[in-house]
Amino acid sequence: MDNFDYLPKLHSCETLIVKEVKRICEENGIKYFMIAGTLLGAVRHKGFIPWDDDMDIGMLREDYEKFIELAKRDMREEFFLQTTETDSAYGLNFAKILLNGTFIDESSASNKAQKGISIDVFPFDAVPDNAEDVAKHKKRTYFLRRLLLAKQNYNVCGKKEYVKRIVYGVLNFIALFYSREKICEKLDSECKRYNRQNEKPTKIVNIGGAYGYDKETILREWVDSTEELPFEDFTLCAPAGYKEYLEYFYGDYMTPPPEDKRYNRHGLNKVDFGSY
Repeated sequence: MDNFDYLPKLHSCETLIVKEVKRICEENGIKYFMIAGTLLGAVRHKGFIPWDDDMDIGMLREDYEKFIELAKRDMREEFFLQTTETDSAYGLNFAKILLNGTFIDESSASNKAQKGISIDVFPFDAVPDNAEDVAKHKKRTYFLRRLLLAKQNYNVCGKKEYVKRIVYGVLNFIALFYSREKICEKLDSECKRYNRQNEKPTKIVNIGGAYGYDKETILREWVDSTEELPFEDFTLCAPAGYKEYLEYFYGDYMTPPPEDKRYNRHGLNKVDFGSY
């Protein structure tokens, strides 16, 4: 899908999903905040980045777990809460909220997990205070995340990524000796390891984020409070420190990238909107 003709309709569907997330959060006192390109779009475009194809929402771990439990029973039937608990083929350590009756074919998601138009909801966890523990946390979560991807048969290697294919071949072999449940348990425990030691850490990290542990590490104070920003025809919560966050991630965030840098980041091959 080389053009962006499908994006307005995709954005409309994603809006339905995020409004449901917002409803559950507001009705139950759960703090959430836009992150990554969704936050950038809110600030720079007052809504979606015109060429972006997803939405990212962040929550502190305590709020995330509360949201997951409430969504299991309170989410409307048009939506599906996708986690490793609700979908036995899913292999990511964050939640997706899918719009039932839709389908998306992504080049990286060739496994048997349910697929559809969705938004991502990420938990943020404590970063340890000393460099040695940071290095351990980073390595352990990196290994376990990729072990789970291998166990769940995600296609994460390009045709010419030969070294990566060898690495995932080794991971596939290691994964034979562990159940899916055990890997998920170990990954979840490792992500939350330092939450138990420090309830008010200086830094927090989105371990499931696309930019990697180091880049996804931010100051806790940026998200300690939130404020509402316009997003299309409604509002969504943003970190009170959104300017610092965006500058950290994107530098001169108010200047759009050149046209040759605006592309289908998730490798969408097909989008089926169903009845929407």
